Amino acid sequence: MKKYFGTDGVRGIANEELTAEFAFKIGRATAYVLEAHAHAFKEILIARDTRISGEMFESSLTSSLLSMGLNVTLCGIMPTPTLAWLTKKAHTVGLMVSASHNPWMHNGIKIFSNGYKLPDLLEEEIESHLDDEFTSKGKPVGRIVRSDMLSAYIEWLSKRYRELKGIRVAFDLANGAAISTVPYVMREIGIDATIFNAEPDGININENCGALHPEFMIQKMRSSVSEYGIIHDGDADRCIMVGKNGNVIDGDDTIVMNALSMKKEERLKNNCVIGTVMTNFAIEKYLKSMGIEFLRTQVGDRYVLERMIETGSVLGGEQSGHVIFLDLETTGDGLLTALETLRAARILNIDPESFSQTIQRYPQLLINVKVDDKVKVMKNEKLLKFIKDIGNDEEMRIILRPSGTEPLIRIMVEGKDEQKVKKVAFEAKNIIEEVNEAGKIHKN
Repeated sequence: MKKYFGTDGVRGIANEELTAEFAFKIGRATAYVLEAHAHAFKEILIARDTRISGEMFESSLTSSLLSMGLNVTLCGIMPTPTLAWLTKKAHTVGLMVSASHNPWMHNGIKIFSNGYKLPDLLEEEIESHLDDEFTSKGKPVGRIVRSDMLSAYIEWLSKRYRELKGIRVAFDLANGAAISTVPYVMREIGIDATIFNAEPDGININENCGALHPEFMIQKMRSSVSEYGIIHDGDADRCIMVGKNGNVIDGDDTIVMNALSMKKEERLKNNCVIGTVMTNFAIEKYLKSMGIEFLRTQVGDRYVLERMIETGSVLGGEQSGHVIFLDLETTGDGLLTALETLRAARILNIDPESFSQTIQRYPQLLINVKVDDKVKVMKNEKLLKFIKDIGNDEEMRIILRPSGTEPLIRIMVEGKDEQKVKKVAFEAKNIIEEVNEAGKIHKN
């Protein structure tokens, strides 16, 4: 079982849980494990988002890889999906320094090989070698290469979406990695883009902006001439949209629109879409009414991708705005999702905002509860009994899951009765807090 790698790489507060020394160990262990498995690559790519600790971890990882005789290409500030795309194009490995939607003091390391995140077994193997005493004596020293690899990605996206020329769009870049791609792709396509939150200072990434704060774009759209608002998170793998009237168009909405357009274009392989346990039941019901099969998996784009590959599907994603177009890329890409959705709207001749309002969602409430020990809380008998009792109600759904990146238990309750949904959600919250407090007392 993995100790450090979560659902999205290694995460932690910089200089607390995640230190430069630990990043150095991760770099060396990664180099050792990938070489042991005969991964053939000429160099390792390293990219980062805009948070202040990014350069520190970039330097630490670079030193560790050079000491193992590997060449390193420094990509600088770059979205996570762009790095993944480049690793596939160059048939190599990439390390992404980012904590995605988390605040500036957090950071993380994700590893990609040929476009894909490493499988669990390889991550476990890397963990098993973190404390090994690797010797650099007698090894050749790698070299640092700096190259403009972004241009290939920008050219690829720009060529695909020329038909969107002239659309007026507003972007919230979350003061994150999308600053290196969005302005240039918009210019190349000819989209009239108004861009907000594109002035990172190392500590303002995701601060009151980005995918977790759609209220910023909602306010801007009230006085904007733009047709749509598009919101990314810190590493630009999410896409949330806002319409002219201030209604949020989330990942569920974009999946439905793209499923319909892809079906019309005969791109929707096996007529199947992958979602998660968090996907609103109304979405599943609507897609089935349109003759599209809908399958669920656990939360996390890693698990969505695994199910897509297993079923031969090419479209899948999450309510949070991670959407994967497997016929185009191997991971969720916020900018690609935005462009595909704008294209889908043209193909279907619909307004995304108006369309999203036609699907009557089941009331759903999401609550995050901070805890000290996620594993112990999730195993508590009182909590397990509560979940089981709710599960016997055919008109109610409750999902409790530990966050893969933060000390949180995430609660999702969904049902036909909004008041009942609220009641159950807050009952669950109270039980979790009670269990957590009892654990503190017992520990003391």
